[in-house]
Amino acid sequence: MRKFLVSLTFLVIAAVLIAGCTTPPPVPQPTPATLPPTVVVTTTPAPPALPAQLTRNWVLTTMGIQDGTGVTHPTTEISLTFNPDGSLTGYDGCNNYFGSCTLSGMTTPKGNGMTISNIASSKKYCATLADQETMYLTILGKAMAYNVDGNQLSITATTGDVLIYQTPASLVTPNQYSPQG
Repeated sequence: MRKFLVSLTFLVIAAVLIAGCTTPPPVPQPTPATLPPTVVVTTTPAPPALPAQLTRNWVLTTMGIQDGTGVTHPTTEISLTFNPDGSLTGYDGCNNYFGSCTLSGMTTPKGNGMTISNIASSKKYCATLADQETMYLTILGKAMAYNVDGNQLSITATTGDVLIYQTPASLVTPNQYSPQG
């Protein structure tokens, strides 16, 4: 009987060991439902409309160049018009030009922050006005700030050069650019 008990004990121990070494089959887990990806629509806010005090027709009266140490007056009418949507158009004495204006919302020592970009113009060549036209469009393209004081607009470039405009109605001599004047 002793053999029987030893054999039985051995069989019980073996059965326990064999049962302990096996892992139960995995319990199937429910698969979570696959949801479609969430679409997040982000929109870039439209640039703010330009203020009414800026959105007018302007006529250039003075260019302060070399950080304002040199002053020149245009020899022909140069105009600039800002539109509420941020576009701009004008005449540089020889060609029509256009571009876009963005306000930064920052205030600088020279006025309200702005940039003028994407300036393009028609391609007529005017030998006597070429230097003036190039200087004007270069300064305008480097605009960093503007200031409106009544009927006067000044645009300051990153170089320190300044363009000063008046509204056409405020010019002392509206025909100051005519060959006779």
